[in-house]
Amino acid sequence: MNLNISFFMIFFLYLLPTHVLSEDGLSKILRKAILRGGYESPQSLYVNNEEELASEGEVLFKSKHMSLNSDVSCSTCHISSHGSSDGISNAAGIGGSGEGKERLLSGARIVPRNTLGFWGVGSKGFKVFFWDGRVDFSHYKVISQFGSNLPSKDPLVTSVHIPVVEIRETLEEDAFIISHTQESTITAVSVYKAIVENLKTHERKTIEKIADKIGINYNEVTYLHVATSVASFIRKEFQIKNTVLNEFVTNRKSLTSKQLEGGILFYGKGNCASCHNGPHFTDQKFYTVPFPQLGFGKNGFGIDYGRYNVTFNPDDLYKFRTPSLYNNGKTAPYGHSGSVMTLYDSIKAHYDPLSIVNINEYDELQRHEYYKYLSKSDTVNRVNFLTDSEVLLIIEFLRILDFD
Repeated sequence: MNLNISFFMIFFLYLLPTHVLSEDGLSKILRKAILRGGYESPQSLYVNNEEELASEGEVLFKSKHMSLNSDVSCSTCHISSHGSSDGISNAAGIGGSGEGKERLLSGARIVPRNTLGFWGVGSKGFKVFFWDGRVDFSHYKVISQFGSNLPSKDPLVTSVHIPVVEIRETLEEDAFIISHTQESTITAVSVYKAIVENLKTHERKTIEKIADKIGINYNEVTYLHVATSVASFIRKEFQIKNTVLNEFVTNRKSLTSKQLEGGILFYGKGNCASCHNGPHFTDQKFYTVPFPQLGFGKNGFGIDYGRYNVTFNPDDLYKFRTPSLYNNGKTAPYGHSGSVMTLYDSIKAHYDPLSIVNINEYDELQRHEYYKYLSKSDTVNRVNFLTDSEVLLIIEFLRILDFD
């Protein structure tokens, strides 16, 4: 249970007979619940110490030359029209053309995770990245694939180092990559150097501008400078924007009766805010929500062990990071493997997971894995039963977190 939301508040909202209160009374109660849940205004969240590099970062974000194979860019998967996601279940990496479904059907390599949206990443308090938290700056002990050789103390900059060295995502497994496929950050340095040389060949003017802005020689530009520039652009481009929610909290806009009722359910009976709390509507922790697995999975054979792949702690099997809810209406499909197509079903999966799967279509291995998944579910005992009409009301509330 989130300590920012008092037990009394949750208990009160759970029992609250909304029909006996005026909309003004409900509004006051909901505002208090939102603030107790850790809400902060969009303006207070934006922090970008390297904003002068954002324009160069934008060029690199959109450049296919960030890929050694010059085949895919950051913007290939993080598309504005899909809420900074890509609109498909599993991301489509190298070897294809176009974006989203078009790229997937063109023969691109499948990356066995759903593309997470970028809204708010790198802003104040956002310290855990990727579905499995392979970059995690939330505790005294930093977790990342770099071990003690962190490229940066900035979690977003560190995260920008990851995708460009992922096979299938941005790298073809050619002779150069095969020779550098080792469990060592030393070999990764060679790959980063090769990426910078690729950018110096094809994006020379941008690299020159970066060198000029940070006051170093052109030949001294490293991948760290590239990553810092890309991170600056991500922070600026995908900063949390004004929402109906913010207008409501600051008493500048009223909500509809359905939005109010949905908010009371979100913070009360639905217990959604026990995980979706804080300034980004995520506690940045890890839970097992029994979404069915789609695709071959990070571990192969239709299996994805989630957080366990990072910590090797059996208690972390099938756990994935709580996603942010900003712009959630534009980032479908949902879940770590994109197996749930609608927001309605993604909510149902938390307390009635069998309603969204057809066990009879599973083979023996799929059933075995899903049974284990169900047995480790955190949410079935956490989220109370909701009627169909209550789910729809919660969705009405979630719509006020959308923008663009």
